[in-house]
Amino acid sequence: MTDIILLTLLFYFIQIPIPMIIGLTKGISISYYFSARDDAVKIPVLSERGIRATNNLRESLFIFIPLSILSIIFDIDITMAASLWLVVRAIYLALYYLGANLIRTIVWGISIICLIDMGIRIFKHAI
Repeated sequence: MTDIILLTLLFYFIQIPIPMIIGLTKGISISYYFSARDDAVKIPVLSERGIRATNNLRESLFIFIPLSILSIIFDIDITMAASLWLVVRAIYLALYYLGANLIRTIVWGISIICLIDMGIRIFKHAI
């Protein structure tokens, strides 16, 4: 389970700079990113999608990480649900950048089901 947590954090840290990199290729100067960003610039649509996808992942991490740590503490195997969650989140990111709204929402729903499954397995053990 520890390896899935570490892969998830790696995925998160890889995902963070992608919107900035896209912005650099679309004409936003690097000096803007190193400034206080007081002046507004036109953020490319792909960068905005990446920012929203990253924020969405951050919200899910708030649930995923504690459940993963609890599974280690209580020695509960939730590896399959956690692995599926990570794969689905990677697919979600790609679909977000592609603008595939309907299928992206379905994939997001699958990630929520994975989190619910993880929680139920831990809850069953706690009773």
